[in-house]
Amino acid sequence: MRIGNLNGIHTIAIGALVIIVLASAAKAADLTVSDAWIRALPARVPSGGYFTLHNGGEKTVTLIGASSPGCGMLMLHQSENMGGMTNMRDVTSVDIPAGGTIKFSHGGYHLMCMDATKAIQPGKSVPVTLNFRDGAMIAVKFAVKDAAGR
Repeated sequence: MRIGNLNGIHTIAIGALVIIVLASAAKAADLTVSDAWIRALPARVPSGGYFTLHNGGEKTVTLIGASSPGCGMLMLHQSENMGGMTNMRDVTSVDIPAGGTIKFSHGGYHLMCMDATKAIQPGKSVPVTLNFRDGAMIAVKFAVKDAAGR
């Protein structure tokens, strides 16, 4: 009798996990990424990652981070022009409103790749995982382009 109870508990736990995973997948399905690329620069020079993120859902989603095996560390950054000076800062999150689009580009929001690996070579691609506050994740292949963006 005891073994049956444990099996029932395991079945319930597995069912709950499946529901959570499917809910995250449904939320991620509302998000689309396009024009994803990362700049290849000389070793030890941080490089930027750029893409367009569209939220086709009915609620605001929040991007909270990114990771890639091509980067020792991959951070959300924002460049801002203040009084003729461009400043870059680390940001902890970026909200994408329902039906909205955010473009990660030079001079605005972007990913900052620190300690790039040999995977960051022009003509190749690297996987990047975008992480959202609700637990959703999107895996995207970023094209690697040279310093001129080609």
